[in-house]
Amino acid sequence: MTSSSIVSSLFLGKLEGPALEPYPFLDAERAELLSMFRDAFGRFAADRIDPEAIDKAHAVSPEILDGLAELGLFGMRIPEEYGGLDLDATQYCRVGMDLAAADGATAILSGGHSTIGIKALLLAGTDEQKRKYLPRLATGELKACFALSEPDAGSDAQSLKCTAKLSEDGTSYVVNGNKLWITNGGIADLVTLFVRTPDHVREDGRPSISCLLVERGMGYEVGKEEDKLGIRGSSTVPLVFEDVVVPVENLVGEPGDGFRLALEILNTGRTGLASGCLGASRYLVQETAAYTSERQQFGRPIADFQLIQEKLARMAQDTHALECMVFLTTGLADRHGVDLPLESALCKVFGTEVLWSVVNDAVQCAGGNGFTTDYPFERMLRDARVNMIFEGTNEILRIMVATTGLRGPGKALADGAPGRDDPYGRILDGSEAPDPLPVPDALRAESLALSMAVAELAVSSAKALREHGKALRGEQLVCAVLADQALAAYGQLAVLSRAAALHEQGAATVGEERLEQELLLAQGAARRLARRGRRAADSLRDNDHPILLKTAGLVTRLGGMPGERP
Repeated sequence: MTSSSIVSSLFLGKLEGPALEPYPFLDAERAELLSMFRDAFGRFAADRIDPEAIDKAHAVSPEILDGLAELGLFGMRIPEEYGGLDLDATQYCRVGMDLAAADGATAILSGGHSTIGIKALLLAGTDEQKRKYLPRLATGELKACFALSEPDAGSDAQSLKCTAKLSEDGTSYVVNGNKLWITNGGIADLVTLFVRTPDHVREDGRPSISCLLVERGMGYEVGKEEDKLGIRGSSTVPLVFEDVVVPVENLVGEPGDGFRLALEILNTGRTGLASGCLGASRYLVQETAAYTSERQQFGRPIADFQLIQEKLARMAQDTHALECMVFLTTGLADRHGVDLPLESALCKVFGTEVLWSVVNDAVQCAGGNGFTTDYPFERMLRDARVNMIFEGTNEILRIMVATTGLRGPGKALADGAPGRDDPYGRILDGSEAPDPLPVPDALRAESLALSMAVAELAVSSAKALREHGKALRGEQLVCAVLADQALAAYGQLAVLSRAAALHEQGAATVGEERLEQELLLAQGAARRLARRGRRAADSLRDNDHPILLKTAGLVTRLGGMPGERP
């Protein structure tokens, strides 16, 4: 049976199954519904959303929240039977682009509600729980947040200490503990809360973590709003629970199964964050192109100078690659009815880092003006930084992608090295590579580069497994490199797949000029990604990891730089 995960197959040197399917586009009916919603939001944003004012006020105003509720924004992911719009992943991420282009804080508010805040209820809620809460969540009467992190439990979520103990009569849980960095915590009426439940002991000995729905009226305390570097208009607060009584009916899913549920929510929601990065990047490319065309130096627009042109091209190519990756991922998820956690994680990693690079280039192109509040660049730079921390740090996600992706090669190598009579064996010995994707003639070289990149990932993975064995999980520098190889290959595949699909539709449908633009962007984006993958593979053969780790140990031991103060 072919895996639905493209990335898992890449680690085995394969381009098969979903990788060979036509690039997924919205059908006419879904595209029309989406267009109507986006048009309505666009008018609202132009009239009502002032990102500079939101940044200065450190809050999204109640008037904006009410307007978003009237548009139906809080019900985008909620089924129609409960009063929602029931948008699929692709539609939702398209709207996410618009939200992020309008204002980063508003986009985070929306994601905190729709991407993670209500997801446990949608995934594992009972019919009664859904009837009770979803209609009010859809209208915005209730707003949701997701509470997992604690002062001592960030990336290591299983170490959380907030507890929920059964009452003597067994009708309720009594919750005690603190949560930290809770997006929407200050405005939420319903908390998706993850707690340790000592009364529900797991048979496998792992920590018993469960999920509860906690209403504001049940009595938890909302702490002071964090004074943040960016996304200042979003609410980020600690939540304090002191003997808060929650009915047992508000347990979501099976007792003790909360950690798995939390991971599923985060694993499937990361394309939403990536789409926000995409929307912000597209906006920045637009604004930077306009600025550099208008700004004159030496009697010419600065867009005429090659070092500015290089930045504009890099911004556009990376943004194009991100767009192809995001909507390949959401489209396949919608088409197959499955979640794609590895693909979603790579979209998040790439998207957040692309936006950081794009906004940095935008500030540089704007020069001194980019450093002032007269232009949007400095605010967007501040807003962009947190994305590499949100919903799983990029470091943790790279390790997750690598260790999960290596399961297939690990099983294939468990019985010894495969021989030349095995396709995997021929890939590992360098005598074979997967067949190139069918692409337009102008992209054949890029398709061949992808085939070679996939084979190289398989070789790198097998070499790492043979060298480190079970200790590979602890070799984080190696895992990060393998994840970057996978990211580059998945990005190339997405770019080429979309270009091939548009080419197949033909100029009569797409337009000659549009096809030429797509091919140009595809060439540039695919080549940039191919170079990224080759650099990653080269770094496994030639690196200074031992010196790097020894230096880190020195700095840690000394508490800073060695030597006397200069």
